[in-house]
Order: sequence, then C-alpha cells, then structure tokens
Amino acid sequence: MKVGFISLGCSKNLVDTEHMMGALKAAGHEIVNNPELADAVVVNTCGFIDEAKKEAIDTIVEMGLLKELGKFRILLATGCLAQRYPDELLRELPELDAVVGVKDYLRLPEILDACMAGERQKAVSGWPENYTLQTGRVISTPPGWAYLKIAEGCNNRCSYCAIPGIRGPLRSRPRAELIKEARDLAEAGVKELVLVAQDTTAYGRDLVPGESLRGLVEKLGEIEGIEWIRVMYLYPSGNAEEILSVLKLKKVVPYLDIPLQHGSDRILKLMGRRYNRRVVFDLIEKLRAEITGLALRTTLMTGFPGESEDDHRENMELLEQLQFDWAGVFAYSKEDGTVAGRMEPEVLPEVAHERRRQLLELQQRISQKKNRQRVGQQASVLVESRISPDSYRGRAYFQAPEVDGAVLIKANRSLQTGSFVTVSFYRAYGYDLIGEEKIGPT
Repeated sequence: MKVGFISLGCSKNLVDTEHMMGALKAAGHEIVNNPELADAVVVNTCGFIDEAKKEAIDTIVEMGLLKELGKFRILLATGCLAQRYPDELLRELPELDAVVGVKDYLRLPEILDACMAGERQKAVSGWPENYTLQTGRVISTPPGWAYLKIAEGCNNRCSYCAIPGIRGPLRSRPRAELIKEARDLAEAGVKELVLVAQDTTAYGRDLVPGESLRGLVEKLGEIEGIEWIRVMYLYPSGNAEEILSVLKLKKVVPYLDIPLQHGSDRILKLMGRRYNRRVVFDLIEKLRAEITGLALRTTLMTGFPGESEDDHRENMELLEQLQFDWAGVFAYSKEDGTVAGRMEPEVLPEVAHERRRQLLELQQRISQKKNRQRVGQQASVLVESRISPDSYRGRAYFQAPEVDGAVLIKANRSLQTGSFVTVSFYRAYGYDLIGEEKIGPT
C-alpha cells in the first residue's frame, strides 16, 4: 500500500513521523510524498497551542475532502492532538478512519490493515513506560543533517504547558540505541546531528546513575562521518559548568538554544520556571566568556495571564541587553488542564499579539545587525539544496535548521548537497547571508 504523510508541529514530532514511515516501510508499504498518489494518508498532528490545533484540524478537513473525491481510501490522525482529544476527533471528523496516540504509532501497520478491512480504529493507550525504538527511520530532512530525538516527555511542570499531560514524564532513550541510530545516519551521509527533546539537559536522569547529556554527546562525537553536533532545547538551570562541559566536546558547534520564556521575574515565577533574570544574565555572561563566537537562540512568550506593561518592558529589555542571534516569540495560548489556564486576569489577545510584534521587530533589528557584522568573514557551510545553476542554500554553524536564517552560496562549480564548503560572506540580506564559495587557502 502507498502511504503519504503530513507532519505538523515541532522537530520532535517530525522524528516520530520518520519512525512511523520506517515501521510502515519495514512492513512492506511504500512511502509517497504526494497524498494524491497514496492509498492512505497519515496526518501527524500538533496539539500544543490553539494555532497548532487549528492547523491540524484544517489539514485533516482538507485531506478529508481529497478522500471524498476518491484520491485515497484511508485517513488517519496521529500525534499530540490525537493523544489529547481522540474521542472528540472521531466524533467531529467522520472522515477519519483512525486516531492513534503517541504510545501506539508504531502499530500503524496493523492499524492500517484493520482500517482497510473497514474497522474504524481508536488506538490511544497512554504513555509507554520507557522510550525505546527498534524501528528504522525514513529521513525526510535535506541532505547532510538529521534530528536525533534523545528523550520523550518532560519532568518540568511549567504552568502554561500541556506537554507533560500529553507526552508523559521524562523517558530518556538508551544511549546504545542512540549511538546505533547515529552510526546508521552517518553511514547514510548525515554530517550534522541536531539533538532534540523537550528538555535536553535532563537527558539520562531517569537512566542508570551517571548517565548524562555530556556522556551521550561525548560518544556521539566519536562516530566517523559526523562533523557537527548541535544541541537544542536546553533548560536554563544556571549550571554553566554543565553546559560548558557539553559545548567544549569534540564536534559540538558553538550554538545553544535556550528557551527563556520571559524576562520578568514575576512572570517566570507564575510560569513555574526555576530561575530568574539574574541567573539568566550570569549564565549567558559565563557562556560567552568561555566560548568564542557562541551563537544563541531563545524563545519568549507574550500575554501570559497577568502580564503587565512593566513585565512586557522587562521582556523587551532582556532581548535588548542579551542580544541573542535569534529568537522565536509566541503569544500565550490558554491550554486545557494547565495551571495557567485557571489564572487571571487574562491578557487580551490583541494586546498579546501587539507585544509579540514589538519583540519580533526588536529581534529582527538585532539579528540583522549581527548578520551585517559577519560580512567579510568566512565560515564552513553545510550545503542543503540547489536553487539555481550557480546558487545553493546552506547553513553555517550559527544557524539551526528550519528556525534560523540561511546562507545563499554563489559557486562556479557544481556543489554536492550534504557536503561542507568554505563560504566568504559579502552581503547580509534580512535574516540570511549571501556569500561565495572560497576555493584554496583561507
């Protein structure tokens, strides 16, 4: 059977999609890119915020229309929204043949068989006790890099976040499994591993004593063929030495993604975040003092219940003073079953979105300033795609895939996607850089 996939939401969800594709391929099914060429379509949903829920519902409805037109026979929903609202989805969306939760997605081959026999399926059975995967993956990212999901679930209890209720507590994937998968990725041509989890700093705390993110990354750095290791989603605990011990390991790029969420101590406390502004400023100062050329990314939120103009001003000040290379900004979304969902007073959506606009405008100026400072410099760039006969798209170490800017490469020869080239930057263009391949001594 031909199966098409639509993967929504975060990078962790994409890894789940790739494992689903691997399980189906191992069972003899064919994976196709175009839903209209499929016999069955799987929508792997996100259910984290209202905007993501709406996107998931809209996508299912859109695929339902194609199904009604006879483009394919079976429509399934998996992922966070399916885990969170299985009965509602089956009741409100009759076009769905199955709803599959986060514990059950590797059962897709048998669920698909049941659907083909005319049985509507609900496979949502809670959380697995551990996070262990023996299936292969079908890599869907551009040549040269892949995500490596090192843990599932989260033990943090941030008041606004529904993820622990959807994905469960922290379960780190065993190191041996991760090393094997990373070796397989390297043999397939992957040069950059992008480590993801809900909280990468927590890796190993639920495993044998002494297991840690540092220990895992050290072993990953020994794999032949892997040249870059990038760590995303670090919780800002304030333990600079722990983070530095990872950054200083072989092959780890000087780049960190540290979601701070807010710049106001009062709001951080209401959020249930276990740090304050002073901890954050001290941490960033220590990291920059030790790591030359360190690139930093963060995530901030606006419109959290009770957020005042003074709190928003502190958010703006944090962004201005710390000068992150990149930042994502989200307006607060009230989530079922969360502590923050019961908090008052609520901030008007239009106020939250205006504050978000102001933060993004500020960050745009900062990111563009930092890009202009890179003009005239050279860096190793991972080539991801060809965009014209003499132009390519890639990323330098200070750019994480899918969320940061890119490098547009001018070249006088054919470049191999998934390879590294040295690029001399000659122009900053918004969030991106334009450069030419540098051949010969640098």
